[in-house]
Amino acid sequence: MSDYDFETSKEFPNVDSAEYRNTERRVRKAVRLLLKEGHPFEPSMLLQRQEVIYALQGVLFPDPILRTMIVPWMDCRDFIWEEYAEKRLWTVDEAASLSVGMDPFMFQFEPGQYNNDWREERERGFIKTREAILLKELTAVPEGNSYYVEPYEFCYWADGAGLLKSALAGPLRELALEDRRSGRVPTLEEAEERFVTYAQQRLLTDDLSQAESRRRALYEYAIFIKIDNPKFKREDIARRVFQTLSEDCQKIRGLTFNTIRNDLYMLDQRLISPSGQNLEFLNSVLSDTELMSTDPTHPWWNQWRPVIEKELPWLVLPE
Repeated sequence: MSDYDFETSKEFPNVDSAEYRNTERRVRKAVRLLLKEGHPFEPSMLLQRQEVIYALQGVLFPDPILRTMIVPWMDCRDFIWEEYAEKRLWTVDEAASLSVGMDPFMFQFEPGQYNNDWREERERGFIKTREAILLKELTAVPEGNSYYVEPYEFCYWADGAGLLKSALAGPLRELALEDRRSGRVPTLEEAEERFVTYAQQRLLTDDLSQAESRRRALYEYAIFIKIDNPKFKREDIARRVFQTLSEDCQKIRGLTFNTIRNDLYMLDQRLISPSGQNLEFLNSVLSDTELMSTDPTHPWWNQWRPVIEKELPWLVLPE
């Protein structure tokens, strides 16, 4: 029996119903399948794409509801890029896919079958990258049957080698132009905004990679809260984090106060005091002298900084 009753609910189905969520998942995969082949697509035409039509077979939701469901995926390519932008290493396969706008995960999960320009361009890029590695023009780390490259190094080399000509390779060209040594320390407000942004992506909460991105944003936010106010302990930080979320976000399945508190507990378990006292960073109790200073160069901060850098290497921390 459908959770959506056309007789009593003409405007919107129950978004928590199994039927709605299953349809979401099928649509999400259909859109990522488009990215698998590198296809550019007009967002307003997504419902007319063959892959999406196939995913919606047997679905009885009216068109206005389906259009609403599609909205969060109109910038799906940005979500995919964020997923890989946060990785410290790419495989050569991933790098070749990203350089032409393909979704690396779906390409590997369900290899492309169409003979099109994107696949041919990707293959040419893959071959040139392997040659550059063998000729020592590009530094890579071999692991098993794969080579891993550092994203900035790959983008800088690929841009110079003329491999980033695709209109869909914009983010890689931007990365190639960045000075990787000029990382700017984010503010507390920016860390908060980043976490809230990930939390709002309700349609992505079932995706492991996006859930991990949200957790990373939470860790960054929690550390900056602790630096800003060393008096806060883990419970205080969890409460503040949860209070920054809107009422709608607080109702998201899988994103409760206990979820945040458990994630912060996991962070504390990773950040064990370098003094060997088993002291947790977020629950650390400072002396009166230390409480008087929030200066990042203070000895209290210095003892934790190398631990955080080791466990959370993607963070840009104060000097």
